[in-house]
Amino acid sequence: MKISLLRYLIISVCIQSCLSKSEEFKDFDFFIEKTISFENEAYSIDNVEFRALENSLIFGYDMTRAVVFKFDENGKLLKSNRFQNGENEIDFLNLGDVYPINEDSVFVLESGYDQLLLLDSDLKIKDSWNIRKITDSKVAVGRSNPQIVNFEYIEYDPYITLVALDPNYSLRQKEFFEQSFLAVKLNLTTGEYKTLFKYPKETPYREYLFWGDESPYILLHESEYYLTFPLDPNLYIFKEDSDDYQVIRYRGSLNKNAVGVNFGMSQSEFLSDHYLEVFHNNNDFHLISRNIFSKEGKNYFVRVSRRAINQNNFKFRDLNSFRIQYPGQDYIIQFIDLSNLEKDVFFEFKLPKEYKNCHYIDDKAKLYFNKTNEESEKYSIDVVDWIFDNFN
Repeated sequence: MKISLLRYLIISVCIQSCLSKSEEFKDFDFFIEKTISFENEAYSIDNVEFRALENSLIFGYDMTRAVVFKFDENGKLLKSNRFQNGENEIDFLNLGDVYPINEDSVFVLESGYDQLLLLDSDLKIKDSWNIRKITDSKVAVGRSNPQIVNFEYIEYDPYITLVALDPNYSLRQKEFFEQSFLAVKLNLTTGEYKTLFKYPKETPYREYLFWGDESPYILLHESEYYLTFPLDPNLYIFKEDSDDYQVIRYRGSLNKNAVGVNFGMSQSEFLSDHYLEVFHNNNDFHLISRNIFSKEGKNYFVRVSRRAINQNNFKFRDLNSFRIQYPGQDYIIQFIDLSNLEKDVFFEFKLPKEYKNCHYIDDKAKLYFNKTNEESEKYSIDVVDWIFDNFN
């Protein structure tokens, strides 16, 4: 194959630029303790949930085909149920989250019609609720991040906390980001609910429109809610009964700010003209973050971020051309020292190309990475131990 000199020089400059940027981060030192390979029949596995690992169970789901899986701790498939078929048929568009309480009580959240299901040990429906109906259309499930944050009993009533939004505002208007709530605590018996949190004043979501990624990721830890957003590098800490919050400003080596498009832009215009620029070139993209671990008497919040390309004169609109020119972006794992919030201490490392997110951290601080294999449909998790001395 012949490559023109000009094209060769362009590609070489691009590669050197990307390499020089990657060198700002140390490689993440670790060793693989074991690999969990999941049986997945004819379906995809879009995500797995380790909340029931203490019971030797792992749950997962196929987002678009509405399938829930139950695996043992080694990835062997024990049960599966596709809810668009048979006796459990129900209107589903997209599964958004699986939240096991115990082996016989597993919540499933759907984001198309705002359905919440409670499943038994055979993954059959025990009970169901439509979030919009029981709240008189005043609450909708979070669109970009349908998430179950917590479940608890309060005076014998079941309460579930969800990432949510006010459906009566347009998602492309500035008013939505000024007025909408970010979560809801819902009594599943009475339908009564309490809205939680507003978009922080410091977030770029109040200044720009980022089509399709407006919902936060929320982690409840020791009565505090940790909120991060896909296009906001900061971390926010809320308490349930207070409008006050704490901001942990991002001090690492990635971009400190994010820039989107003007409010009011249609989704079709954004996707055709601005998507690659906003989501891949100009801004780092922060992935789902629900992990806090303790080590040597300190708590650390963990997230993985996809690094922006940050190229001048970026004019790509076609996804295929973009992928040829930029076959891979760096993924950076970040550890935020929660015991030293006044200094906002961040530790950052570059992940190997096969790792793109950390799904879980166990009580021994071992990390569970989804292992990406572009040539195979197999889904596997590497459980890794790592060198904590890198923080020193």
